[in-house]
Amino acid sequence: MENLFVIKIGGSTFSTSEDKLFDFEQANKLKDTFTKLIDRGNKFVLVTGGGYAARKYQKMVRDAGLSEYDEHYVGTATNNINAILLRGVFGDLAEEKIFAFSDFDKTEPISFNKSVLLAGGGHPGPSGDWDACYLAKYTGANQVISLKDIDAVYSADPDVDKNATKVPTLTWDQYLDIIGNPEKHKPGGNFPVDPLASKFSKENGITFKVLSGKDLNNFEKSILGESFEGSTISI
Repeated sequence: MENLFVIKIGGSTFSTSEDKLFDFEQANKLKDTFTKLIDRGNKFVLVTGGGYAARKYQKMVRDAGLSEYDEHYVGTATNNINAILLRGVFGDLAEEKIFAFSDFDKTEPISFNKSVLLAGGGHPGPSGDWDACYLAKYTGANQVISLKDIDAVYSADPDVDKNATKVPTLTWDQYLDIIGNPEKHKPGGNFPVDPLASKFSKENGITFKVLSGKDLNNFEKSILGESFEGSTISI
């Protein structure tokens, strides 16, 4: 029986600089890892973030004096471009059409035939974390594994508090307390899980695992049910 996982791939995993708006070498490493896991009977929804490319375009929007909505919109569009590029790398393993924009209006169960469904962003406003949680709900996966530029949830922002420690397991209420329970997600906001996605996950019983996107061996362990380095947030 196939196991289905929703994976949020942070844009920092493959979009890191002006020279690497999309890092095809890293994307192919991701493909190799997922191919091994597919061979073991797993299916995946891969939700792409925006990374450096999104931040570049969002800065252009801010510098031009456009609205916060426009800043969100260009971030969403960049997520979708990254999904298209990663879909190309995965080739025949992936569905031909990415899941994007108005596809996120659906409120019925989502299914797909190939081993991988690539997804980008829906509507401007929520981050890719929310899009991943939505897909976890409507595919029935009920969990998200997040590969980002952080390796866990910490008790405080480790860039600010040198005494911050990793929190291996916590509830959504505990997590929201750590991040200050903000009411909305700001463009380019850098939380382990954004506030809107956190509240959506709490309401819908979705579990979120936060891992480093740079350690693919550790990611494999999380898929195979082995002990892994990171944090698990649940109700």
